[in-house]
Amino acid sequence: MRLQDQVALVTAGGNRDSAGIGHAIALGYAREGAHVGIVDADGAAAERTVEAIKVLGRRALGLAADLTRPDEVERVVAAMVMEFGRIDILCNGLAYTNNQSFFDYSFEEWNRHINEGLTSTFLCCQAVAREMVKARHGKIVNVTSIVGKLGPGGSVAWSASRGGVDAMTRALAHALGYWNINVNGLARGNMRPPPEWNEEVQERMRRIPFGRTGTPEDLVGPAIFLASSEAEFITGDILYADGGYTSAAVTEDQFRPEWARRRPTK
Repeated sequence: MRLQDQVALVTAGGNRDSAGIGHAIALGYAREGAHVGIVDADGAAAERTVEAIKVLGRRALGLAADLTRPDEVERVVAAMVMEFGRIDILCNGLAYTNNQSFFDYSFEEWNRHINEGLTSTFLCCQAVAREMVKARHGKIVNVTSIVGKLGPGGSVAWSASRGGVDAMTRALAHALGYWNINVNGLARGNMRPPPEWNEEVQERMRRIPFGRTGTPEDLVGPAIFLASSEAEFITGDILYADGGYTSAAVTEDQFRPEWARRRPTK
């Protein structure tokens, strides 16, 4: 097992409504031998993930918290240290998505994007890193998105939030590397399920060489890798788990196989 007896903290680990990424990663860490703390705004959702982890024979702790508040983040970290004695891995999965026209964004919506997606990541990284420096070792994985690189016009606040996390990841890799703490990003691609394949999503899917949207499980392997000793000399990187979308988004039809020019039907 690649994470045997490591202690991991996963934020948004009970939120199955937001693609279920945190929940999937938490279970993936547990399957690789880690004990896992789950934080979610919904305490009941966190407890459901905890129960699933315990079935795997690992220790788990569920916590309800508002990670946009420094005092709440400090409470979570203190609870983790009291329960497990340390934190070896932090996976930040909290984000807020709400695509709309730039001119329709309200100040309140902008603030929510930045607070939930960027400020929470900063607060969690800072509080957990203070514990990691004591051991002079740790792994931080920030779940981000391809929009931080591509910047779609209908996702201004979402793009700003993810772009901020990408930039902060690189800065923290520099700031924390002196204590042997690795900080990397894991960028998700389009993850809408088939029932939501509207015309816009189908057009985007034509640009994905693999011809399908991503699933939470597609991020589990990369998240485990970045948290493991196999990634010991990797830091400040953004790993794209997007099915090739960012590399193929501008490909013209003339360069695609004939069968790949058609819109997917399933």
